[in-house]
Amino acid sequence: MPHSVVSRRFTPATPSYGGDWNPEQWDEEVVERDIELMQQAGVTLVSLGIFSWARLEPAEGTYDLDWLGALIDRLHGAGIDVDLATGTASPPAWMASDHPESLPVDARGVRLGFGSRQQYCPSSRVYRERSTALAGELARRFGNHPGVVLWHVGNEYACHVHECFCDVCATDFRVWLQERYVDIEGLNAAWGTDFWSQRYGSFDQITPPAAMPTFHNPAQMLDWRRFSDHQIRGCMSGEIAAIREHSDQPVTTNFMGSHRWLDYRAWAQELDVISDDSYPDPADPAAAHEIAWQGDVMRGLGDGAPWLLMEQAPNAVQWRTHNSPKRPGQYLLWSLARLAHGADGVLQFQWRQSRQGAETFHSGMVPHAGAASRTWDDVVQVGDVLSRLGDVIGTRSRARVAVVIDWESEWARAAAIGPTDPGEPFAQARAWHRTFWEAGIAVDVVGADSDLEGYSLVVAPALFMDRPGLASELERVAAGGAQVLVTGPTGVVGVHMEAVLGGYLGSFRELLGVRVVDHAALTGPVGLPADSRSVLVDRLSRAMGAPGACTWTGISVESPSLTRSLERIAIPTPDLRAGMWAEVLAPLEEVSEQGDPGDLPLAGVEVVATFDGRGGGVDLAGLPAITHRLVTAAPEVGSAEEEPERPGTAGGAWYVTCDLDAPSRAALVQVLAAHARVRPVVDGLPDGVEAQSRGDILFLLNHGDRAAEVSGVVGTDLVSGAPCTGHVVLAPRSGMVVAQ
Repeated sequence: MPHSVVSRRFTPATPSYGGDWNPEQWDEEVVERDIELMQQAGVTLVSLGIFSWARLEPAEGTYDLDWLGALIDRLHGAGIDVDLATGTASPPAWMASDHPESLPVDARGVRLGFGSRQQYCPSSRVYRERSTALAGELARRFGNHPGVVLWHVGNEYACHVHECFCDVCATDFRVWLQERYVDIEGLNAAWGTDFWSQRYGSFDQITPPAAMPTFHNPAQMLDWRRFSDHQIRGCMSGEIAAIREHSDQPVTTNFMGSHRWLDYRAWAQELDVISDDSYPDPADPAAAHEIAWQGDVMRGLGDGAPWLLMEQAPNAVQWRTHNSPKRPGQYLLWSLARLAHGADGVLQFQWRQSRQGAETFHSGMVPHAGAASRTWDDVVQVGDVLSRLGDVIGTRSRARVAVVIDWESEWARAAAIGPTDPGEPFAQARAWHRTFWEAGIAVDVVGADSDLEGYSLVVAPALFMDRPGLASELERVAAGGAQVLVTGPTGVVGVHMEAVLGGYLGSFRELLGVRVVDHAALTGPVGLPADSRSVLVDRLSRAMGAPGACTWTGISVESPSLTRSLERIAIPTPDLRAGMWAEVLAPLEEVSEQGDPGDLPLAGVEVVATFDGRGGGVDLAGLPAITHRLVTAAPEVGSAEEEPERPGTAGGAWYVTCDLDAPSRAALVQVLAAHARVRPVVDGLPDGVEAQSRGDILFLLNHGDRAAEVSGVVGTDLVSGAPCTGHVVLAPRSGMVVAQ
């Protein structure tokens, strides 16, 4: 558990409510009016100074903090706390003009210019010096101010610049590599530089993986990802250290969900409060799941501790090609959903909608139309509701299912040249999480280094990099009775991108009882010939089958026990299907030359489903698609003689060789949940209704467009204050928070 999360907690009396306030964009009359409106809306916390560097340090080494101090005083006097930002997310013009070397360089060697934001090289000496100096000066001045309850370092790190290819970064990269590998031969071995004659004679010969003629070295790219994460995190660490010299208030920086470029598991260790920025698209039917996913990721980063939503949009954003507004009721509903998934506060970007600049048309709590807009009515309503939810603060969720994610594994899969394009980061983890969410089952999203004790069901989806420590932990919990599900591609490469030899699955092979001997991905349609009528005369090619051009593969249930399990939970044996990923399994021992791997018995492993030849699976027909191994812990020493009839505790290790589609995942989850004795938070919910719990607080969220009825709800709805005596009705796009 991150030490700082324990030592410096942020615990408001009621869920924090407010947003990013930029008073330097407005005159005194508007500023005065804003504070009055904040009180009217029930605002309790504002983020201040996020993009104020140019005002805070108008010239290098010259600070002007009096205006900021006056604002903090006024807010404190009005009963509004401050999340004080260091202002370092957007360096001022003087840094670009006086220190052009501080600007980042892209992979093509182009130095990016001033006039946007986040235009800094994370290795820049002057940027680091001036950013830590500013953070220290702010902490010296305001570190003990009673109105400052939280420090906000930077803003959305790596949102726009996640790497830099300047000479300073190249030098630092070489130093980082030398510290990691000690000598050049160690690096050559780790990177496999005998391939394509890439051997290095010294560290001085190494350059960052900028634009190249063709494919990069995957091991070099993975180390570059690690280095870039290290450099950017170093900027945050420097500012935190400067703050700590003068202030002991908790520190945060705003994450961005499962952002691909930064290892948030490592970042979380340095923060006291986990916070997140989240902008689901109101036009996306899966937007409600995006809220659930990001919330569970944030809760996992804090090892279950409550977190803070730092940014959401009160209405529409401005940065999509088409920006749909939130639907009536959705602003409150989605705010409650954040709390349901572990947040102790809901902040927005931004308080007042900007009059000028790149975010002019990004909604604010005070829109351009002011009180004439529905947005303002919604803002006041949310503030009023949150003020009544003090019982939620500090409570924790209780999930018995965990989904494992690993940033380095995602970097490794993206760095690999093949076997397929990985697509969006954590795609398989998100898919399995959504299946549990749709089934109403609470989930924790945890890291590969997490303690899995207490979970009845653990899913490790597509962990491309072999993780021996995780494999051991999964073996331990399975031996203790848990169900463990692993999906491919897992255990394909080591920490230096070296292929796992002797069959993929690496350290997970013993747990699962199988190994992967071949990948069998489909490609999807390759394309039609220029003249589609040519098939009439193409005598040779029209006879050639191309199952790889399909986009799905059929699967049939083979296990009587799985069929019985499906029948017991009233789900008929489904038409199982997978997408475009598949694998060929073999037993752990060496493959005999007498037959194909799939023809051999998998000792101690039950084949519960096979590829049936439909779709693109004709070449896979009969091969295992889903396997199950019973995991039994040996009885304690001496117990076998005393009670020979009592075996050790039995768990299960399941392996899925393919990317099951949503109905197939749902069918398997029902079986796994039955084995693990995991149930939904609330049984029998109608379509559109989500249930989550925190302690003794039950959240009922109706994401649907129709009213929904839920039975068996007893307690008090903290949203309305009304008693719940067994039967409640949820209006469309509304929520209840029931103290049971």
